Amino acid sequence: MKLQTVNSCLNCENLIRDFICKKHNQTVAMNNFCESHSLGSSFNKNSSCSNCYHFGVESCSKPEEASDSMFCFDWKVK
Repeated sequence: MKLQTVNSCLNCENLIRDFICKKHNQTVAMNNFCESHSLGSSFNKNSSCSNCYHFGVESCSKPEEASDSMFCFDWKVK
């Protein structure tokens, strides 16, 4: 079986914290998509705090919980 990636809000560059679309200024769900989709860095099995742009800096939304192996939905590629 071949698995494929779909264009959803989860892999769109317009997705920001708390599942907010910064282009449409509204909350989105995991299965939402729209015509304005713009592919961004998506989560994968290697995504963790250790390779997140926010890790160890003030923009981290969970600084007390963050650790090398933790995964969260604020993840952004370094």
